[in-house]
Amino acid sequence: MKNFALVIAFMTVCLAGMSSAANAEVTVSGDVYAGLYNKYIFRGLDSSGNQWVSQFGADLSYKGFTLGYWSNLITHQTPDSFYKAGEITETDITLNYTFTPVKLLTFNVGNVFYSLEGVRDTDELYAKATLNTLLSPTFAMYWDCKQSNSTGLFYTFSVGHTFELTKQLGLNLGALVSYNQANYSAQFGTNNNYSNWHNYEFSVSADYALTDKIKISPTYTYSNAISSKARDIAGVKDESVYGVKAAFNF
Repeated sequence: MKNFALVIAFMTVCLAGMSSAANAEVTVSGDVYAGLYNKYIFRGLDSSGNQWVSQFGADLSYKGFTLGYWSNLITHQTPDSFYKAGEITETDITLNYTFTPVKLLTFNVGNVFYSLEGVRDTDELYAKATLNTLLSPTFAMYWDCKQSNSTGLFYTFSVGHTFELTKQLGLNLGALVSYNQANYSAQFGTNNNYSNWHNYEFSVSADYALTDKIKISPTYTYSNAISSKARDIAGVKDESVYGVKAAFNF
């Protein structure tokens, strides 16, 4: 019920924002999307009990600000599963601000509120810096300002590139490494203030434009632990995630 209320609240804000934008003749952009995946992995951790999930959401952007909604829904229940089919296990509400002070550098700052089923909700403040050059190297820092017992920081460094194969088809390749500094969400409920190199990821996806507004994107991500602490304390292990997403942009 809590997650459903969040969905309704978000949709109300979106509709009100779009209505006001239309009246004021300002530019508002956004998207609505839904995907089906074999599991949900967050920071290298299986957060769906190895069950199929549906993930869906929407974003609304205006003058550098973006309000985002995202949910994870269990679609298949196994006999020994922790979550039930049809259960929304997580809903995230994100407020982001993007700015480019110089042509070479783009910053993103914002907050993510995590509404979680079965564990404590939390909030993270974050900052990202991207070099607008080859591979778009991006450094990001997240601070759990609510639930972490001590430092509560999580860092990522990522690179990526898109190859335009045809006018309608793009191939995306990416890689990421992370470091955990006693962040609440990077370990399975342990009270240890675990800090070490956390996980690495390789990802590949394709974006196929059915129209100028509708896009289909099959994806694959491989993740594994970098350090023995990440494996033994946090619970990070060898994971493969695959699925497909459909998005409507406006």
